[in-house]
Amino acid sequence: MTEGPTVFAGIDEAGLGPLLGPFCVGWCVLAAPRGTTDLWHTLQDAVVRTPTAGDERLVVDDSKRVHSGSMLGRARLEATALAFLRASGRPGASLRDLTTSPPPPLAPPSLLETDQPWYSEAVALPEHAGEQSLERQERALARTLEAQGCSVLEAAVRVVGEAELNASFARTQNKAASIWSWVGPLVVSLFERFGERHLHLTLDRQGGRRRYGALVAAELPFAEVRVRREDREEALLEVREGARRMTLLVRPRAEDASLPVAVGSCLAKQAREAAMEAFNRWFLDHQPGLRPTKGYVQDGRRWLAEAGPALQASGIERAALERTR
Repeated sequence: MTEGPTVFAGIDEAGLGPLLGPFCVGWCVLAAPRGTTDLWHTLQDAVVRTPTAGDERLVVDDSKRVHSGSMLGRARLEATALAFLRASGRPGASLRDLTTSPPPPLAPPSLLETDQPWYSEAVALPEHAGEQSLERQERALARTLEAQGCSVLEAAVRVVGEAELNASFARTQNKAASIWSWVGPLVVSLFERFGERHLHLTLDRQGGRRRYGALVAAELPFAEVRVRREDREEALLEVREGARRMTLLVRPRAEDASLPVAVGSCLAKQAREAAMEAFNRWFLDHQPGLRPTKGYVQDGRRWLAEAGPALQASGIERAALERTR
């Protein structure tokens, strides 16, 4: 095994429950000195879970708590997602930058190049966070990472549009199986690329699923997968293949235990927010005065009931927008 920094990674999702809009899987990979146990503490000069008034540090927590339904929360969510995306070396100036952020092994066809034109509407970022304050936060993050011997190796989000989502539901007939169809290949990719430095990967629990040993073994058939624990509290697995090693922890509310999971949560939520902004702008062009939607079930039904003229004018069938599960 290669000596050097330990690699911590986390994966989380946003948007599984809504009726309209994409499902998003976000992840973050950080390298930190061996012996690091609390990345919030290590990076405390640049990040915070619960900010006080006037605190300009990036808020890294569960995306629902960061967002908080307020304009300030929306700006904080955007700043956290974009700062970590840019720290990984990826651009972060538009919706396209989010949808094309996964590296080639994981990158899907761009939403902007498919038959979902509602994502072609230009959404420049940041929309809510001030660019000057975001730049200060980025510089603080860069200084803190360097001072602590850390680095952001990867930050990305996989945006799954309605057509791809419904196709998966039709194939699997199961939401949990569909989630794993995107998360499983990501686990493999992270293991293959970062396992030689001992990857510590944390996942948010996939719905009610508690057992992951067989799933991981199927994804990595040549690896040794040892199940250390699988119960209602968590699943803990050790995976080895040659020089590669991975400790995989799956637990509910994983964003409370893992900073990379919390960053992944913010990336996923930010991508969905930006995608829904594009969605609303595109259909508003076809029906002035159409009230926007976040896509959640009750409001999604309201939107579909009101959007008849927009659908007729655009030639979009309702079935192209509405999730089947």
